[in-house]
Amino acid sequence: MTSTSLEGWQRLAPLALVFLFFRSLQKFIRENLFVFVGAGAGFAFLDWLGPRELVLAGVGVLLVLVGGSVIYFRRFRFRIEDDAVRLRRGVFEKKELRVRFARIQNIQIGQPFYFRPFGLVRFSLETPGASEKEVELPGIRRELAEWMRDRIAERQRTVAGDIPADAATGDGNAAEVYHAATGRLLLHGVASNQVWVLAGVVAYLASQLMNRFSERLDEAEVLVATLERFDNGWLVVVLALVAVLAILIILSAVIAVLRYHGFRLEEAGDRLVARHGLLDEREQTVRREKVTGLMFRQSAVGRLVDCWSLAVRQTRSSDAQEQAERGGFLVPGMAHRDMDIASRLLEGARAPGAIQPISNRFRRVYWQRWFVLLLAVLGVFSFAWYWGHWTSLLAAGMMPLVLLILHLRFRQWGWCRDGEMLWVRQGWLGQRIDGFRLDRVQQVRIVQSIYQRRHGLANLQLVLPQGSVTIPFLPLAAAADLANEAAYIAETALDHRV
Repeated sequence: MTSTSLEGWQRLAPLALVFLFFRSLQKFIRENLFVFVGAGAGFAFLDWLGPRELVLAGVGVLLVLVGGSVIYFRRFRFRIEDDAVRLRRGVFEKKELRVRFARIQNIQIGQPFYFRPFGLVRFSLETPGASEKEVELPGIRRELAEWMRDRIAERQRTVAGDIPADAATGDGNAAEVYHAATGRLLLHGVASNQVWVLAGVVAYLASQLMNRFSERLDEAEVLVATLERFDNGWLVVVLALVAVLAILIILSAVIAVLRYHGFRLEEAGDRLVARHGLLDEREQTVRREKVTGLMFRQSAVGRLVDCWSLAVRQTRSSDAQEQAERGGFLVPGMAHRDMDIASRLLEGARAPGAIQPISNRFRRVYWQRWFVLLLAVLGVFSFAWYWGHWTSLLAAGMMPLVLLILHLRFRQWGWCRDGEMLWVRQGWLGQRIDGFRLDRVQQVRIVQSIYQRRHGLANLQLVLPQGSVTIPFLPLAAAADLANEAAYIAETALDHRV
C-alpha cells in the first residue's frame, strides 16, 4: 500500500455507524444519568409520564442518536498525505483538521468484537496537550491502519534523524518486556479503585431510590417491620452489604480481565507496543522519545496482595490521574519484582531505591492545625447543644482518625535521586511513585510559608510536560540544590537538542 493510493478523500466503512451510535449512546448516558437520577427529579419525571409517553421518549432519543450518527458518518472524510493526516467532520458545522505525523505521541488500534469478522479496526491518534484523541477513524481496514502506524513511525524516525529511515518498522524483531497472566489481572481488578467507583455509583442510585420510594412506603415502615421479624435484622443488612461489595469486587475483576486479557508489552526498536483486550482488542504504540515519565501506583488493597500498575506518562493538557488510566498507556497487574522494567521504558530509569523522608515538621504542623480546628468545631457543637450530644461525640471521635491519616500521609511522602532520575512518593493507605528525568523539568518553584521560613524549610514544585510534582517540607538547602540542578540539566539538554 502506498500513499499515492490514498491521495483522495476516503470514507469510513458502513459498519462504522454501529460504533458511532454506541459511542453517542454511551456519551448520552454518561452525561445525563446523574442529572436524571439526582434529587429524585428523574423519578418525578417518570411519575408524570405514562408507559406510552416513556416509550415514545425513548424512541425519540434513539432516533436522534441514530440520525446524528448517520449525518456524522456521511460528512466524515479523511486523507493521508506525505507527512500528515487530514480530516473533515462535523454534524452542524463542518471542521477540517490536519495533524502532522511528527506531533503524534500515541497510536492506538482497537478492534471491537463486531468489527472482527469484517477485518475492520478503530484507528486513533493522540498529540501532546490534547485532552482527548484528536484523530479517530472507526471502521477502516486493518491493513490500512497498520500501514499508517508504520508510516508514522518511519516519518518520525526520519525527522528525528537518530535512527535510519529504512530501519525495520514491523514487529518481527519485537522483544517482550512484560506479560500479565490472568491471575495478575484478577488481582489488578480487585486492587484497583474501580471497585469503590462502582460502589459509589450503586450507593448513590440506591439512596435516590430509597428517598423516592420511602414516601410510598410511609417512611419505609414496611421494610423496618420486615427486618423486625428477624432476631438479627441488622445482621441481615450487614450481610447484604457485604454480599453487594463481594459482587462489585468480582465484577471489577471480570472487567479487568476483559479489558486487559492477554496483556503483552514489547519494545520494537524505538517504540513501545502494548496489546490487550478480549471483547475489544487493542494495540497501543508510543515512541520512547515521547515518554515524559513513569508513575507506579498501588492501592491500599494492592499493598496487601503486592499488586502495582504502571502508567507511562506523556504530555497532557491536564494533570488528572484518571486520564492516565482511562486512555493512557497503562501496565496492569505488576508485582514488586516487575518494577525493574522501568529501565527498559525510560532511559536512565531504575526501580526506586531507598526513599528519603521529608521533615517531620510536616506532621507536626498539620497535627496542630487539625487539632485546633477540631477543638473549635467541638466547642461550637457543645455550645449549641450540650457536651453529650451526638455531634460533639462525633467530632471528638474524628480527632484520632484525622491524626492517624496525617501520620500515614507523612510516612508516605519522600523522594529518591538516582543520577538524572528523580522519584517522588506520596499517598497514605496506597501509594503513588512518580519518576522522571530532570531534563524534562520545564519550571521550578521554591515556595515557603511563614512557618517554613522560620524553620528553614520549603516546598519544591516541579512543572513537567505531564503535570506538576511537589515535594513538601524539604530543608531549604536541599530544595535549592535540587532546583538548581534540575534547571541546569534541563537547560543543558535543551541546548543539545537545539
